[in-house]
Amino acid sequence: MMRLKLAVRNISRHRLRSLLSISMIAGAVTAVILFQGFSSYSLAALKWIAAENQYGNMQIASHKYWSPGKESRAERLFSLSDLDELKSEMPQIERLSGRLSFFGLVSNGDLSVGGKVIGVDPVGEPKFSKSMRITEGRFFDGSGAKEVVVGRLLAKQMNVKEGDNITVLTNTIDGIMNAMDLTVAGLFSAGIDEIDGQVIYMPLSVTQEILDTQNVDIAVLKFKELEMAEANLNNINTKLEGTHPNLFARSWRDLAVLFRQVDKFYGVQNRLIEAILLALMFLGILNTVSMTVVERTGEIGTLRALGESRKDIVSQFVLESVMLSLIGIVCGILISAGCIRIVESVKIMTEMPGASTPFQIKIFFQWGSVLYASLLASVTTVVATMIPALRASRLDIVEALRKNI
Repeated sequence: MMRLKLAVRNISRHRLRSLLSISMIAGAVTAVILFQGFSSYSLAALKWIAAENQYGNMQIASHKYWSPGKESRAERLFSLSDLDELKSEMPQIERLSGRLSFFGLVSNGDLSVGGKVIGVDPVGEPKFSKSMRITEGRFFDGSGAKEVVVGRLLAKQMNVKEGDNITVLTNTIDGIMNAMDLTVAGLFSAGIDEIDGQVIYMPLSVTQEILDTQNVDIAVLKFKELEMAEANLNNINTKLEGTHPNLFARSWRDLAVLFRQVDKFYGVQNRLIEAILLALMFLGILNTVSMTVVERTGEIGTLRALGESRKDIVSQFVLESVMLSLIGIVCGILISAGCIRIVESVKIMTEMPGASTPFQIKIFFQWGSVLYASLLASVTTVVATMIPALRASRLDIVEALRKNI
């Protein structure tokens, strides 16, 4: 108790210096929490787009589709009915839908551009493509009508709108030229330039008619929970190896290259920022405690003369630094929570690289980040204090006492 009272007295006696140390600790804690919170939100947004729109939770396709060679297009396809047994055996699978895509020429009569046409299940696809937003018109239904929805940027380039007719020209899987007239049911935006600028969705049955096949490129799976996809990936591949060895499953994470790149980038960026912040905090506290040691040399000499051991001197300085770090950590947590509230209320809009739709900047408040930042700040503060504290404990008692004269 006496040491605690002495620590409180020393902290309050040097208010300006203590306030400086607390500010450095609070600033570092706030920065770490905010940077990690923003990174987590950005990754969560990319994860949602990838797993709920572009790729689904999991995709199943033939080995030749994943690693194409000189084989014909028909050899890369498979029948969706091959997966009926798998779906019945795994209640975790909520929905299974086929996709069939091709590249072709899209014409409005005056202009022809290259585009990627994706045939999807009219009923099942909206369950996957949660980030797809219809900006004009509607999504095609399951009536079998020859309708399409066109990416917003592609529609702008071609100058087409709801109700217009377009012609799609491509080769069948046997290499025969085929064309079909279709009606634009609506325009969509997925929020990604790559998709909005080149993709056209059409009913799977119409796509199969154009390509003259009843098979599909890939099967897209949606699980009751996203985490189930990766948890069941190996199990599904084991089942497929026994029943349909030509098929292989991949999770959304395997397919989402952009997500993995951004995840890696944020990881390196956050570690670098944390290292810079902690280095600045370390040097600041080291300098502050060193100045304190110089000012308290006489006090240290007196304590040593009264029987205090070197260990007692070091523990006293460490106790003071722990108290300062606790105050700084609490202040940092409160400041970061306030900053998050302010950012949410201001509603700052920005665009992610490759995105065509602005999104609101948000920062997640995560207790894991709070614990991580608190641990970093505490350890850095104690280590920065130990160096001058050890030097103070080794002072010659007689020389230290002369400072009192």
